[in-house]
Amino acid sequence: MRYSSFLVLCVTLLGLAGCQAVDFTEKRHLADPVMELGDGATETHFQQKCFYSREGSAGGIGSSAGGGCGCY
Repeated sequence: MRYSSFLVLCVTLLGLAGCQAVDFTEKRHLADPVMELGDGATETHFQQKCFYSREGSAGGIGSSAGGGCGCY
């Protein structure tokens, strides 16, 4: 019983140590576009172009199929 109480206390203290207020001058770093989880439109287009040229699939990104070299 004593060990489990000590363990709960340690976990609680570790959890509270991770809580910190963010100053308003530091919030601009959190709003940086690099912090977004999703890719941008340019990156998505590049990845799709590479995939479809390697795949050799017909249609590609909405245009006629290329010859597998990456050209449209």
